[in-house]
Amino acid sequence: MKKVWSSTLSARLKRSLFVATVESVLQYGAETWTLTTSMEKSLDGCYTRMLRMALNIPWQDHMRNSNLCAGWPKATEKIRERRLKLAGHCVRHSELAACPTILWEPTQGKASRGRRCLSFVDTLKRDTGLTIAEELRSCMLDRNIWRKITGQARASRWRST
Repeated sequence: MKKVWSSTLSARLKRSLFVATVESVLQYGAETWTLTTSMEKSLDGCYTRMLRMALNIPWQDHMRNSNLCAGWPKATEKIRERRLKLAGHCVRHSELAACPTILWEPTQGKASRGRRCLSFVDTLKRDTGLTIAEELRSCMLDRNIWRKITGQARASRWRST
């Protein structure tokens, strides 16, 4: 791909090619990931470096990431949106095997030492700002409310970049 990225193709065409080839491979199955904040920073940094390479913009040019992305959402924002859509779909579709496990939280047993591992439910709570799994479920079951929540999360996060 280096020959394509270093060619004289327009930036718009390179971005489209980047989305079709690199971004689609990077985000394959990503809606099921539970990412910590440090993982999200690493992923966004990697995404930005790959975009700079695709647009043939070296880091020595000192172009800000906000100018480089020009209103595009970060990779983690796209993953967040896909994660919320998948979770809502799975909860509303009761015949899927994933339906009872999407919002599952362990209620018994002894916790091990150290920080608790991040679960998918914890990630959904962080993405939406909701604190209780049952609150998540009730919002997911009402499609209009869930679209508002996922749309507001997307719009507020994309505006802040």
